[in-house]
Parts: sequence; structure tokens; C-alpha cells
Amino acid sequence: MIPEFPNFKKIELTDKEEIEKFTSKFLPYSDFNFVNMWSWNIKDEMRISVLNNNLVVRFTDYITGKSFYSFLGINKEVETIKELLELSKKEKLKPILKLVPEEVVKNLTGLNFDLIPDRDAHDYIYSVSHLSNMDHWTKHSSGKNIRNYNRLYPKYVVKHQSIKEIQKDEYKKMFRKWAGNKGIEDHSKLKEYEALERILKVNQKNVKVLSIYVNNILEGFTICEILSPSYAISHFAKANKTCHRAIGDLLNFEEAKMLNALGIKYLNWEQDLGMLGLRKSKEKYKPSFFLKKFTISYKN
Repeated sequence: MIPEFPNFKKIELTDKEEIEKFTSKFLPYSDFNFVNMWSWNIKDEMRISVLNNNLVVRFTDYITGKSFYSFLGINKEVETIKELLELSKKEKLKPILKLVPEEVVKNLTGLNFDLIPDRDAHDYIYSVSHLSNMDHWTKHSSGKNIRNYNRLYPKYVVKHQSIKEIQKDEYKKMFRKWAGNKGIEDHSKLKEYEALERILKVNQKNVKVLSIYVNNILEGFTICEILSPSYAISHFAKANKTCHRAIGDLLNFEEAKMLNALGIKYLNWEQDLGMLGLRKSKEKYKPSFFLKKFTISYKN
């Protein structure tokens, strides 16, 4: 059970149902998605609490590793913000809340807070039907890449499985191959590999794995989660681009086809963290809209 503020607890797999009672009331912001929280809590530093019937999370920054507070909920927002900013000061953290969803802050204008949109943290939301027609994008590089891949590897095989059904060592091996292609000698020290190991422990039927095989060899995979009849979220994607650099576009295309067949309308590809290469990659697929997040601090 998640404790009441000011008490906190470590996040555990058994917290999934209780956390999702909070998150199910809002659009699927990636940072508060349970599978995402669990997967990236690689140093076991995340803490959770309930304040004024809002979910409070003590995060660590994905890049810097520094701790900060955030919350999800629309109950006594002003009191909640003040409590968390004061706690930040007490713990000698920077007095700022991060990753606060737009739905939480939209009624807070005119108060003694600076509410600043954090572009680096906005989630990219795509139309699944749009992505599932990627092979027909006649003037787009992704469409050309997919058609080229089909010509080069007409017998590639696509498998759809739940994460419970896959041979997990095969996917760890695929990650090692991806890291080796990038000249990374010790893949086990990568945060992303540690996060992959953690997500492989989730074993939920609604977490789907799409795999592409060429000549019976796994050459790429994606891991996504079905959140509702309208939304899915993409957690991981890895491919052997030495096989063919277009396999990344093919994975995204095949994932969208799978989700479209299930009736899913939108896919959350999470944020770009301010990484220009990642931003360029995400923007080329033409997002339909963003789930915006804000930082909150006292004015002056």
C-alpha cells in the first residue's frame, strides 16, 4: 500500500494496480506510467507517496541522476505544490517540481508560481492509422526505406507476442549485438540495458513484443504496452542496423500495423530529453500532438 505523505516507500511490482488507479484518470503521461517507472528505476531510488489524494513521486533525472519531486492529481494542487517545494528545500534539493502534467497545472494561472513548459519532457503522440500507412508515404524517406527493405528481404518474418511468451535471453543477445555495432564493449553498464532487464520481469499480457526475423535470426524488436482502447505506449526499440539501416522504420511501421489491427488510436513515443538527434528522429514521423509537462517553482 502506498503510504500517506510525508511517508514514502520504494516502488515495487506489487504497486502496479494501486498506481494505475491514479494514472487511469489522466492521459498517459510516460513518466507516471508504471512499467516505465519500474523499468527505469535502475538504482532503486524512486519513492512514492500520496498527498491530498494525489500521487507523489520522488524521481531521479534520466540524464543527471539528481532527485526531484513531481505529482499527478488535481486535488488541492496549491497546497500540494507548497508541501513538495518545502520538502525539496528541506532535503537540499533544487526547489522546483518537474514533469508536472499539463492537466495538473491548467488551473493554476495567476498564482505565485512560475509554470514553465518543459519542451524536452513533452511526450510525442502519434496517430496509429497514420503510422500504419508509412509504406505509402511516397515522398518521405521512411516510406522509401520500408519499400527498399521489402525488396531486399521479402521473406522477413514478424512475430507478435506478449512479454510473457518470449525467450528473454534472445532479446538480451539482440541488445548486445546492437551495442557491439556501436562500438560499446560492455553493454551491461548501459542504463538502457538495465532498464530492459527490469521490463523483462514485468510479465504482463498487455505488454506486447514485436519481433522481426531475417533467416530465422532476430534482427529487431519493439516493446509496447496497451494502456486503453485508445492508447498504447512504446517502451523499447532495438535493431541490428548493420543488416539494413531501414529496419528502424520497418519496426515502427510493423508496430503501428499491429496496434491499428487492435483498434488503438494513438501511440506515445515518450520524450526526447533535449537530445537533438532523438528529437529529429521523432519529429520526422509527424506527431499528432504532445502531452505537455511543466516545471513549477516559486516566483522570484
